[in-house]
Amino acid sequence: MIEITQLSKNYGEFAAVDSLSFNLVAGEILGFLGPNGAGKSTAMKMLTGYLRPSAGNVAIWGHDMWRDPMTAQQFIGYLPEGAPAWEEMTPLEFISFAGEIRGKRGQELQDCVERAVQVMSLSSVLHQKIETLSKGYKRRVGLAQAILHDPDVLILDEPTDGLDPNQKHQVRQMIK
Repeated sequence: MIEITQLSKNYGEFAAVDSLSFNLVAGEILGFLGPNGAGKSTAMKMLTGYLRPSAGNVAIWGHDMWRDPMTAQQFIGYLPEGAPAWEEMTPLEFISFAGEIRGKRGQELQDCVERAVQVMSLSSVLHQKIETLSKGYKRRVGLAQAILHDPDVLILDEPTDGLDPNQKHQVRQMIK
């Protein structure tokens, strides 16, 4: 499902990621562990096509991330570090927008949004501006957009950051 070959990212003389290689099949879970500045977020950005590597290849279901990015990325749900959302939107607006970007329309969009809202327990804040939400709710909005299209691959950068213990457990169960 995922094939990473000799993935590297250099910033001048500094190697942020150096020759990362691994394969994952459906159902496997992989975590990156390391101190701040170890290259974990950089690696995830390269895996999702948001950052071009200095060397190496990324393939999702056999689709090369750099030769066929639109196809490769359709299989990925990505939650970057922080709470990625437009603060002036409501969670409903943001999640719906993310669904439209993913090509969802009409009833299919509505069903995807409803499922993501339910899984992430966002009903009570659905119509509030994102800027007014707690860090935990903002993180859950980001998670909702990542799972919205039921992706084969979830790439989550610090997915439980800012969540309370119950929410952390819920996210871990969702990942399984």
